[in-house]
Amino acid sequence: MRGFAPTVRIGMMALAALAAGYSGAASAEPQSVSVYVEAGQSAKSDGRDTTVGTIGLRIPTPATFWGGSVSLAVDAYLSQWKTDAFANNETRFTQVGLVPMFRYRPDAGQSPWFVEGGIGVSYLDGTYHRGNQAFGSRWNFSDHLGVGRSFGADRRQELGVYLKHVSNAGLEGPNPGETFYQLRYSYRF
Repeated sequence: MRGFAPTVRIGMMALAALAAGYSGAASAEPQSVSVYVEAGQSAKSDGRDTTVGTIGLRIPTPATFWGGSVSLAVDAYLSQWKTDAFANNETRFTQVGLVPMFRYRPDAGQSPWFVEGGIGVSYLDGTYHRGNQAFGSRWNFSDHLGVGRSFGADRRQELGVYLKHVSNAGLEGPNPGETFYQLRYSYRF
């Protein structure tokens, strides 16, 4: 719990900065729902592999900041983790998550390139082990950071690379965490 209070303070300051830049202006970001698929692998150095496949739904919000350069959407997703067998012999885990994502586009929101990030919550259906340590909780925070490019007619398609970290922020021990590198393709309806 020691590291939790500074994290909350930093989060509150970030939200206050975003609120200060909020405008009701129309967003350059499309305002319709999109679906996405992701595939990736853990960033472990201990020789054990965990792969992940994800299907998700992105729900845009009307919130825009700084003249439409920053927008907000919510990602709801379902992931399947597959890992080498550990002491508990479980090899597959299902993760459900919900993450608010802030997206920045250069050129006042007109660029096809974007950077985005968010912190949300997720739940694993089993006790995941990383090396000799088990996650202390099935409920975890899910931190996402990505860069990508929109393309095609009306920017309906996107391709991005994401770094995702899943851990409980030290709320329950042990907290080994897991980090994934993922490739995302999305299509907006």
